[in-house]
Amino acid sequence: MNNNYLDKQLRELGQAAPQELPPSLRARQDAVYATLASSVQDSAESRKNRKLYPGISAAAAALVLGVMLTAAYPPELAHALKQLPWVGGIFERADDLGLQAAVRLGLISRPDSRDTHEGITLSAEEAVFDGSRLAFSVKREGDGLDSKLTGVTVGPDGKVFQEKGTITSAEVLIDGASLEEFSEGLWAVMPLLSWTEGTESNTAIFKLVDPSTLSISAKPFPEHFVLTATIGLEGIEEPFVLRIPARKATQNIIDKPDLRAQAGGWSLMLNKLEYSPLTTRLSLLLEQETEEDSPAMDLIGFEVTDEQGQILKVISQKASPASARSRNVDLLTEPFGKRPNLLTIRAYLNEFADPERNSGAFKTDSSGEPVKHYIDGLEMNVRVQ
Repeated sequence: MNNNYLDKQLRELGQAAPQELPPSLRARQDAVYATLASSVQDSAESRKNRKLYPGISAAAAALVLGVMLTAAYPPELAHALKQLPWVGGIFERADDLGLQAAVRLGLISRPDSRDTHEGITLSAEEAVFDGSRLAFSVKREGDGLDSKLTGVTVGPDGKVFQEKGTITSAEVLIDGASLEEFSEGLWAVMPLLSWTEGTESNTAIFKLVDPSTLSISAKPFPEHFVLTATIGLEGIEEPFVLRIPARKATQNIIDKPDLRAQAGGWSLMLNKLEYSPLTTRLSLLLEQETEEDSPAMDLIGFEVTDEQGQILKVISQKASPASARSRNVDLLTEPFGKRPNLLTIRAYLNEFADPERNSGAFKTDSSGEPVKHYIDGLEMNVRVQ
């Protein structure tokens, strides 16, 4: 909705239905204003806390506003007020330190691209690109949509299904070329597209990762390009098309430490380390001395921690065969919340939920995290520039 139109609508509704708020609701409104004012004037320590829990203030304000809407205003004014933008953006409230940093550092762009079909509008709200990862946020608007923009719904019978307005498919073009065309048919080094739900049910965050470090023949992302995203929604016949200009917004730090660790018949080499405010990227070579347990190579994961034991959240991990007994591994994680002096890379084996099979879901612990069996000695410490 156009903000100028919204302002006009609010003024007209306010003139048509002037009324005083009850004292209790006036107190709640004042509390919202006080919260918003204090958030602008908070201390450095408060800003640090808001980085960790970016949605609390917005959610609290929205809750009080919701009570005010239902109790004090006519339906027309309530509907108009509900169209007001949230405090902050989708990236700012994402559970992603890199996207939060992009907002804080002023690295994001506003694509201003939208498409409407059958009364539903999808819009590209924000975008940021650091050479390794392009991320863009999408918002859905439309009446009568109770479903999330992403995911599935579980029915009373226990079966899962997708409700109207939920994402069913997404494809992207890089300067008009499909991902297969862009990678010249090399499936092992094709860019990875994924999406997750945003903090609000009508939002989603898309991520496109460049795995070009897996092979010298792989094609890296250009420094700037136009991404065309075609997104299908359940119950809507025609797909939505959004165009997102992408331009590298960071100056990355690249280190080539050439470190190696060997243990238990395995060898791990760190060829390159790349930092940006959005991501930390590691180019690894995993080798096995014999072929006795070659399937295990595909079950190995990697964990990156700082000297405080803080684990960096993995964005993507992809491997490509370098030989019969070796794999090139591209590991992309979120950035450090605070730049450490030292990071540790540890290799581990995943365990399947069904011990009789070598495929399927991984076994998880009581917290829902995959069970990790660390490979003794297959780790390395890296000094951070």
